[in-house]
Amino acid sequence: MNITDLYSTRIQKNFDEDQAEILAVLQANLKQPLKLINYYKGIPLSYPATIASISKGIVDLDVHEVQAFTIEQTHSAFIRSPLFRHALFAQAQYVNVSKRAAAFVQFSYVEIMAEHRSFVRVAVDSQEPVSIESPLGTIEGQLYDISLSGLNILIDYTCPLEPGAETTVQFVLRSPETAQAINARLPAILIGIAGDVPPYSYRFAISPEKQLESQISQYIFQRQVAIIRGVKEVIS
Repeated sequence: MNITDLYSTRIQKNFDEDQAEILAVLQANLKQPLKLINYYKGIPLSYPATIASISKGIVDLDVHEVQAFTIEQTHSAFIRSPLFRHALFAQAQYVNVSKRAAAFVQFSYVEIMAEHRSFVRVAVDSQEPVSIESPLGTIEGQLYDISLSGLNILIDYTCPLEPGAETTVQFVLRSPETAQAINARLPAILIGIAGDVPPYSYRFAISPEKQLESQISQYIFQRQVAIIRGVKEVIS
């Protein structure tokens, strides 16, 4: 999904002046460790990083290999440091997983909106088909990610649903450990639509009953373990 869904900019002066200020602060504190954050398949992965050098607006960092892998996937990273009141967002100009190195440009102040989520959200292993039942008819889509309070469903066309629409969604989750099917059918309220081109992202709020909530919670935990294991296998 679009990385911009994860944050909101917090421009203090303007982009150029903010970036100049950020670079100046980093230059004056070369030994200050930083914390990098990347969201990979929904999971926030965060490791410390240190500044190797700063030149001509490019900040070279020594990073953890897991972080390097996630930077390679997203071409960006969030940065936190007590040096700054806000989190930072930067584009990756270069990354080398084996060398545990990355170079960043285009720094800006942001608020990481994903940190305000009440529940962990994970991307599903494969985009399972979803049926959305509404007064306007049945709409087909693919499940992209899930939390205990929401679903993100991809739909290949603009459908007539509008935010606030009350629907019923039906889909199947498969346990990452046993492949056992979890059959889900529950009420869902459309809370937002995103995307300029198909597939469009339709976000629904859900409130599963206790048994299904327990099954979804177990799936999410297993999925987190599987995602992290997959990253470590790739970089090993």
